[in-house]
Amino acid sequence: MIHTLRAPLTAGTVAAVTAAALISAPADNADRLLASLAVPSSNLVALSAWQDPIVALLDSGELAENYVFGRYWNFGKDGGALNWPYAGFDQNGGQVLNAGLYYTRELGSYFYVGFLPNFTAEAYLPAVQQFQLNVEDYVSVVLSGLNLAARELATGVWDLPAAALDTVQLAAAGQFAEALTVITDAIIGPIVAAAQSVLDAGSYVVSNVVTKAGAVVAALPQILTTFAGSAIGGASILAQQIAAITTGVVSDLSTLNFEGAWNAAVDGLLGPSGIPGTLLNLTTGAGVQTGPIVDTTDIPANFVPSFRTAVQAAQWTIRSALATEPVAAASSASVARATTRLAEPTPTTAVEDETSTAAVDSPSAADTADTAAPDRKAAKRDRASRTAANRTGN
Repeated sequence: MIHTLRAPLTAGTVAAVTAAALISAPADNADRLLASLAVPSSNLVALSAWQDPIVALLDSGELAENYVFGRYWNFGKDGGALNWPYAGFDQNGGQVLNAGLYYTRELGSYFYVGFLPNFTAEAYLPAVQQFQLNVEDYVSVVLSGLNLAARELATGVWDLPAAALDTVQLAAAGQFAEALTVITDAIIGPIVAAAQSVLDAGSYVVSNVVTKAGAVVAALPQILTTFAGSAIGGASILAQQIAAITTGVVSDLSTLNFEGAWNAAVDGLLGPSGIPGTLLNLTTGAGVQTGPIVDTTDIPANFVPSFRTAVQAAQWTIRSALATEPVAAASSASVARATTRLAEPTPTTAVEDETSTAAVDSPSAADTADTAAPDRKAAKRDRASRTAANRTGN
């Protein structure tokens, strides 16, 4: 297959694409949905040779294989149609949507067309990864707090004999108030300091857990909306496509056009441009573009996300929420952790989400889709030269 690679969206356009976070299925333009899927027309196939159903199945199998193992990603004007054939990406704005799938967490933040290479590139689920990082940080802070508390108590015990001697000397000199202060500080001071270290560590963990849990809860409506758009929009597209195929076959049979009926049935029921391809695009693919995209604000109304896109978007959205930090400055627990590590640098406890800081001022998406890309994924593996199967003679 031919590999094409052109410069993707700029950072400003990436930020604009986040408008697609609340993805909903278009529900009021059946003709547009059918046109975007290129449902086989009996008028187009009537004059062609009889279609081979085995070839149609093999073409569908090739599409399925690409969506599982395809270690490639095409950019540029035709990149969307090459990555996601028979999914409407050949319409105006398909390259904008294709780049949005790659760079925007609300659209899945894709690495590769195939979901297995994509999963491998992510190491493992990003939300699970961020959760693990959080737990490791909490354990580190708690252990450092307990360590500091133990140090305070050990120091107090070590200094206690000297403090007791000073107390005796002060008492012998008649300075009873000073003697009481010295012995009290020697006993109570370390205990208070140890308790404060434990409280600081606990406060750090509690404040972070509360903040991150709140961010996750706040992200749930967006996640659920994406899944709802995938389910409702996908069901609508399939129902309309089945109706169109049935109508075409019946129409041909009524005029005794048996070849046209056969070809429409084979393409519609077995081929990648028919129901198999649509099912793949709505499950393991990226989704279906149902109308032209003039700018990024058109994405919610003209794109039905696949189940895979909804899952990946949920993962990255939850990961971003789990990386949320409390508004207040770093607590004394983090300072205590640094001091107990003999001036070792304190590890970063959360990975900053790059897409949330992108600039929002940019030219239109169509003008910037072919410009230089951000560096966020510059270290990705080189993509293999592959494209989806393009059938001829339909």
